[in-house]
Amino acid sequence: MSSTFLFALASFACAKAGLLCWPPELSVIQRAYENESVAGSALHDPGLRILSARCSRGNVAGYLCEVTFSTAGDPDSRLYFDVISVVQSNAGWQLTSGLCRR
Repeated sequence: MSSTFLFALASFACAKAGLLCWPPELSVIQRAYENESVAGSALHDPGLRILSARCSRGNVAGYLCEVTFSTAGDPDSRLYFDVISVVQSNAGWQLTSGLCRR
């Protein structure tokens, strides 16, 4: 069997079982962060950009991710680091701790 077929089969099995088999991608984490602005968080930084993430299985519901990010508001263009927690729900991926959540 080809690796593409096996990946598709594994993806299908995970989706049917409702499991989180692969960690969230960078764009998913950025989107989850952007969704916090809708919730009205005073800590939300519209210029924050996630540059890299390394995620591993956290608790039963989600992932813990080490993220590197920058912000357009920093004149020195420094890199920042945080450990965040993300979970997937019916509404999509959500931050449960880290970045603008305390």
